[in-house]
Amino acid sequence: MFGGAGGNKFDMLKQMKKMRSQVKTMEKELAGLNFVGIAKNKLLSVTLDGKFQMKSIQIEDELLEKKDKNLLEKSIQEAYTKALQDAQAGAAKQMQAMGGFPGLGM
Repeated sequence: MFGGAGGNKFDMLKQMKKMRSQVKTMEKELAGLNFVGIAKNKLLSVTLDGKFQMKSIQIEDELLEKKDKNLLEKSIQEAYTKALQDAQAGAAKQMQAMGGFPGLGM
């Protein structure tokens, strides 16, 4: 009466629990990673963690002394974009290193 179907559900629940554990482990590891993006003028840098949260912005005095709002905005965009690209690549690499998520195409 409770043949194969019940066993399938139990196995599925076990897999989901294992996946949830993997996700938590990965989130902790990603939070510990830092990715730094540097503007082309090398006067501003942005640091993101592996969960794409901004940790810091470093602005060189030379950039502030220029009093050029457009240059400052452009520098922030460049540095942030570079840090985000590196963080995304790092997160993907970390996910692959941990075996990805079989069954989800990852």
